[in-house]
Amino acid sequence: MSKPKRIERTIPLDRIFLNRKNPRHEPYRTQLQTIKWLCAKEEVLQLARDIAKYGLSPLDRFGVYKDHDTGGEDATFIAAEGNRRLCAMKLLTDPDLAPPGRQAYFEGLAKKWTPITQLPCIIFEDKKDLDIWLKRRHHGQAGGIGQKPWNADQKARHSGVGSRNQVALAFLDYAEREELISAEGRKRKLTTVQRFLSNPVMRETLGLDTHDPRKIARNRTEEDFNLLAQRFVLDMLGENPKINSRYNKANIEVYARELGSIEGQSNERIEPEPLMSGSSKPKSKRRQQPGKVKGPQRLPHQPEIESTLETLNSWKLRSLYRSICAISLQENTPILAVGVWSFFETLTALAGRDPGTDFYSFLSPQKFSEYKLGTKRQTNPLRQAVRRILDYGNATKHHSTAAAFNGDQLANDLDSLEELILKIIEDAISQQKNRLLRVNLAPESNDSL
Repeated sequence: MSKPKRIERTIPLDRIFLNRKNPRHEPYRTQLQTIKWLCAKEEVLQLARDIAKYGLSPLDRFGVYKDHDTGGEDATFIAAEGNRRLCAMKLLTDPDLAPPGRQAYFEGLAKKWTPITQLPCIIFEDKKDLDIWLKRRHHGQAGGIGQKPWNADQKARHSGVGSRNQVALAFLDYAEREELISAEGRKRKLTTVQRFLSNPVMRETLGLDTHDPRKIARNRTEEDFNLLAQRFVLDMLGENPKINSRYNKANIEVYARELGSIEGQSNERIEPEPLMSGSSKPKSKRRQQPGKVKGPQRLPHQPEIESTLETLNSWKLRSLYRSICAISLQENTPILAVGVWSFFETLTALAGRDPGTDFYSFLSPQKFSEYKLGTKRQTNPLRQAVRRILDYGNATKHHSTAAAFNGDQLANDLDSLEELILKIIEDAISQQKNRLLRVNLAPESNDSL
């Protein structure tokens, strides 16, 4: 197969004409009609201003083919590639060609530029060959064979120092390197990260030092920084992300304060270390000694319990449950022991417990059997958990020195009792309905007697 013939040549501007059958628009009969459409629809005014300031891009040439109506030294050419640029050049050279009302605009631009009369071109003799390269340029990525535009991260990386996205880009690069976010997960997150990290309160919370934009640093320990960075990343991801790019300054600062209060950080500040410097020691794939297992930071929150409580007409119980699951467990174990005790005390009262009976006695083996939670032997560990909750609460409330400080056990007990709690709520809902029914069926008093 012979190689298609192409000729590289500079051609005078006045010998190249716009393609009146350009795919950008419907066919036009005249050059002026084509110019009018391009000015109205294809942002030629902005392009002309850029060319007047910077000239033609040295990375691009015009793709042309001969106009068969002409030949020899008088040959003219039709622009198959570069119609917008050609239109802008012709209007800068002759502003009278501009649509009505636009001549003055181009006259002003023409005064500020050095005219370009010769255009770098590739002359195509084979229309099929020309069509191949037009498709590569204008049909998108086409599975990788066409031009692939830079994404937001790549644009920011190219912009270099001074780009407002540099801090956000450095953070995302670090997060991906540390496997806090995947390459797929970071897509379309640059704007959100940039919005949050442009806020000084948020940067201070994370521990980002941006005094030298060429070397973004952190002034928190690696452990603290990764803990906060991971929470920040997780809050951006998912189908219903907690945060997004629409947050305003006040929202971002509220979020920053919440982020800065999460458990597990030492709050130590260090001399700034470059964010992308890497750790001085390689990460081992296997720990030689097992690390200490961290206990739960909060009491377990069960969505099913909360949603079932919505059916029960008790604002107190809903508020209690949300409170005991919200505050720090390890720092507030005594007060949570009282809170959990109060939750069971209130819930069992609504389920029919007599005021003179404690909730451990109320939740007898017979009651467990009624709730169909298993045999006496199977439910004995659950009754022991109820007993501990009763004792933890009473000791903390009434004794001068004794109190509950075993938060891990309290969390485990509450987690183990999820099914029991749901059964008690159902029982309380049934009791509540029965009371309401009795009130509605009671005979009305006769005040006239």
